[in-house]
Amino acid sequence: MKWLEAVPATILSLLLAGSPPVSGSQQTSDRHVVILSPDEGDRRLAFTRDAVAFWNQTFLDLKLRPPLVEADVVVASPVTRALETYARQISMRAEGLAPPGAGPSAPRELTNLRGDIVVFLSRQDIFSMTRPFAQRFFIVIQSDRAAPMNSPNAARNVIAHELGHALGLVHNSDPTTLMCGPCQPFVLGSEERVFSPLTPDDRARLIEMYPPR
Repeated sequence: MKWLEAVPATILSLLLAGSPPVSGSQQTSDRHVVILSPDEGDRRLAFTRDAVAFWNQTFLDLKLRPPLVEADVVVASPVTRALETYARQISMRAEGLAPPGAGPSAPRELTNLRGDIVVFLSRQDIFSMTRPFAQRFFIVIQSDRAAPMNSPNAARNVIAHELGHALGLVHNSDPTTLMCGPCQPFVLGSEERVFSPLTPDDRARLIEMYPPR
């Protein structure tokens, strides 16, 4: 995703990679979320939980079964270095900086993790993205040390956007919505926890993919 020009593009250029949609058949099982954080004081842990809660409440509002379950939080794991390397490799491909050819395979440090969705809170200033692997999803969230990710609502919305891809949604052309691409983050200045809205098409897609409660 490209944020529009609220601040310099070099700062706001966050690619929220389009994810392959989940199967068109209805989804019946919970998605277990594993979160990997560099340290227990990382505030993106709380923002990830906010984003999970946003999606579960959205499903309840649609009278659908909440799909996301936090399975584990892994702090300062020895697999972090391998995941950071992999995140950099796939981010370079997303930016068009890598040579042409097949992309890198998911490392065993990732495939050995349990969980349907692995949310990796990176220390790097790279693109946030969602990438499928072994019928699961690897979500990379960039560092929050610089704008716009140092805004709590920017971080919450980026994480929620990526989880939306893992749930089967794709980009739309409305820059004010959660699954935008490009995006205009009007929610950044809010002092309250705010998520950008879904479109009617997003909601219809969720109802099509997921069974009622």
